[in-house]
Amino acid sequence: MPLSNVGVLFALLMFWLLLCLAASAGMLGVWLAIVIVPALFRFFTNLVETVGRGLKVEPLGAEFFRWVGDWWSLFPALIVMLVAWASYTIHLSAGLTAMNLFITAMGAVYPAMLAVLSVTHSPLQSINPVAILNMLRSIGPSYVIAPLYLGAIVYVGTLLQPLPFMLQLAAVLLLLSSLHAVIGSLVEPHGVFDDVYIPEPVERSAAEVSGDIEKSRIDVLTQAYGLINRGNREGGFKHLFEWIGSDPEIPAAWAWYFSRMLEWENKQHGLFFAQHYVHDMLKHGEHVPALKVILRCRMIDETWKPLSADLPAAIQLAEAHGNIELAAVLKRY
Repeated sequence: MPLSNVGVLFALLMFWLLLCLAASAGMLGVWLAIVIVPALFRFFTNLVETVGRGLKVEPLGAEFFRWVGDWWSLFPALIVMLVAWASYTIHLSAGLTAMNLFITAMGAVYPAMLAVLSVTHSPLQSINPVAILNMLRSIGPSYVIAPLYLGAIVYVGTLLQPLPFMLQLAAVLLLLSSLHAVIGSLVEPHGVFDDVYIPEPVERSAAEVSGDIEKSRIDVLTQAYGLINRGNREGGFKHLFEWIGSDPEIPAAWAWYFSRMLEWENKQHGLFFAQHYVHDMLKHGEHVPALKVILRCRMIDETWKPLSADLPAAIQLAEAHGNIELAAVLKRY
């Protein structure tokens, strides 16, 4: 990665072309950079999470260039700017050696901060020393690969300075992409996305908690839609099911995603989701809600049916509630 992934290579090519255009466009290039650079940081942050979750990396889409939602994914840009400003200030006040020590210390901890951010989607938690230590414990000794690789990239970057700007930019994009993939690959084997938990420092109101849950679900569904809409339905639904499992209100999450997916232009995706939704309800004894979803899906598409493994339970459920017609239809499958 990225040499092994055509989608990532294509995304880097697009960013390279856009940044070259911005660099040669004068004042217009400044406005272009305001759009391009945040999208690049968002793409890299998303790469850490996607690789860390073991999902297929999604192609570059318009959602990476939007200015609403996923603000957390832009936090690394702020960190980089603050480190640059602090490095300059330290250099002026304490000299080159002090600046290099500061940059080395930040380089040692920056991959862990990115890993925490990709897991929690919280900028505050990504700079929380407790969260960073938990991440280091979870990854273990292999974590040292990330800061060493980051140091190697910085060193290689100094060797590239004699090259023309466009070649330097291409090399840097490839190296930075591989760095974020490395961070994700260090996280993935340890199940960190399920294990890392950092409690909120203050108690929040029910309305605030509900708003956060709603926002998280919107972000998850947006990312799943991007994957599904590009033909990667397996990756999109895997991402969705993982987040449902970690949702604080799992039954409500199933209902929320189902309702939203039926608003999509292609309702077949929502009907596919409904098969798994019904399976979960039958598994947990939610018989009446399961029957309602079955009937609703068949109103949308009369050929729809539950998963094969759930057909006997669905037939028995329909008969128990006096819906003999539905039971007879389901028995034909």
